Amino acid sequence: MIKRNYKLIVGIIIGAILTGTTVYAAAIISSINVGYNNESSKLVADNVQAAIDEVYDKSFNKDLITAYEYSEQDPKCINGEEKTCVKTDCYKKGKTCKQGTVIKYYVKENEYHYFYVLRDDGTTITMQQRENTIRNIPWYEESDDNTKGPTTILPQLEAATSTWTNVNILEYEPGQTTLYENAYTGCTITEDKKVTCNSNAYILSQRKARARMITVQETIDTGCRVLVESSCPQWMYNYLYPSKNYGGSYNDNTKNEQGKYCSFYWTMSARSDLKTSAFYVRVNGDINAYYTTGNGVGTITSELGARAVVEITKP
Repeated sequence: MIKRNYKLIVGIIIGAILTGTTVYAAAIISSINVGYNNESSKLVADNVQAAIDEVYDKSFNKDLITAYEYSEQDPKCINGEEKTCVKTDCYKKGKTCKQGTVIKYYVKENEYHYFYVLRDDGTTITMQQRENTIRNIPWYEESDDNTKGPTTILPQLEAATSTWTNVNILEYEPGQTTLYENAYTGCTITEDKKVTCNSNAYILSQRKARARMITVQETIDTGCRVLVESSCPQWMYNYLYPSKNYGGSYNDNTKNEQGKYCSFYWTMSARSDLKTSAFYVRVNGDINAYYTTGNGVGTITSELGARAVVEITKP
């Protein structure tokens, strides 16, 4: 709003500076050449243009992002909308947001979504959307063959988030460490139900998009385990159907054309020891692998979706 009405603001600021003086001008005064007294405002700027830009930046960043503390043990703020939510400024440079911190973020003008922090390196926050961004879509629709990669669902996720201009553009090659440390796209479930990742099940060309899917390594980092119910933190499996039956607090009651609810969401990772399957997060609060078509017989009736993982640069 400030940026759109900058001419009006210039007039107000100039008027304030020249209070008591009647000014008539035939030419436009460049705002960068008009001095600004920053004593009372405490701004850094010392000219009108710099003052406008500084006020805009402060206002924009304030509106762009709001962060709330999250605690699994004391769930006063699970979805970011509770009155008991406590704000935090961990999203600012030099500070660090804990995993699970609730982020309300404007992905573009007039459109915001809620996210949870996956990690924060002090400069960049990686976070996953609170609910499924897209629903009821196979990982790969033509057959149960994970060597093809998530070439059905990933492009749809990229298309659904292509207008999110306030998130960083990600450039990565699935299976390479540029995506995530040791983020192999092929992983094995061992006899003791652990996941080891040391080979690629598929290779895709370099991706350039606003969002991607979570990797199975990232789910494990949050505490998720294979078929260990409720091992994931609640924010990882909330907003599925029926999450409330497994300790969650919100159900996703959106049905697809076949009348099916969305009970799971895909990861970027495939099983290297079983080419029919890719990893996913279950409504039970754990992880497992499932047929890439969504039901194992080639008919597209998938109950799985995808949640956007995005990166933002800290203001």
